[in-house]
Amino acid sequence: MKDCLFCKIIKGDVSSYKVYEDENVYAFLDVTNDVYGHTLVVSKKHYENLMDCPDRTLGKIISSVKKIGNHFVNDCGFEGYNVLNNSGESAEQTVMHLCFHIMPRKLGDGVKLLGTFGKQEKMLEEIAKELYFEDEKSEMQDFSSFKEDCDVIYTDGACSGNPGKGGYGGVYLPKGEEKIQEFSGGEDETTNNRMELTAVIEGLKLTEENEKVKVYSDSAYVVNAFNQNWLVNWKRNNWRTSGGGEVLNIDLWKELDDLVSKRKVEFVKVKGHSDNVLNNRCDELATSYYKE
Repeated sequence: MKDCLFCKIIKGDVSSYKVYEDENVYAFLDVTNDVYGHTLVVSKKHYENLMDCPDRTLGKIISSVKKIGNHFVNDCGFEGYNVLNNSGESAEQTVMHLCFHIMPRKLGDGVKLLGTFGKQEKMLEEIAKELYFEDEKSEMQDFSSFKEDCDVIYTDGACSGNPGKGGYGGVYLPKGEEKIQEFSGGEDETTNNRMELTAVIEGLKLTEENEKVKVYSDSAYVVNAFNQNWLVNWKRNNWRTSGGGEVLNIDLWKELDDLVSKRKVEFVKVKGHSDNVLNNRCDELATSYYKE
């Protein structure tokens, strides 16, 4: 965002005291210098706060926050750390860009982050009744019948216009586990095929190397590349098609090829927009990115 202070800091337009940086976050010292090592960890991509950040992206950001906090403890002599987040103006968010505060801590450092909030008039039982809710996903179908003797991934990609704003979605069923894991994301300017490829890439990243994985996709573009040896021929021809043209989306194909080469992957074509609930769920996740 053009006028966002944190976006300017990330771009280098505003100076900062950088502590850490990766593909997901930029971390720098808070200029208030109120607590030794007070670090702001901001998302590389602009999101206002937790409320509009995709779950998959948020997971990566939290992982980076943990990495930084653990560094303070393991390498800098601290014994713990606080992680704070303000989401929304009423929660005292002053810069509308997703940010986590890390406060490195030592026993007896004299820092008190929790103030005196007073006492609520309502009883906890009454408050709990007013705030309680159930996750909508708990109403979803039991997917145990889709489990197999390997990791299973269902994926889908979608695009509003081609090219246009697109999204990807997937469902991961780890072997031997009861819970499924959903993942999704997207890009503002992309194509349907790039989203189909990205969905498989992000799904395989959730699996371990050398494991057997079965990937279900309604994309003939993806499935046939492996099952009909398109990819083998492209690589043999130095990433050229049989007609001599350059293979599109080479960057994603190379990344996917590398992931597949380190696993035992089977690709299965499914019919799109039919009665397969997992494929339909992937479609919902993919299209939700540009329908919001």
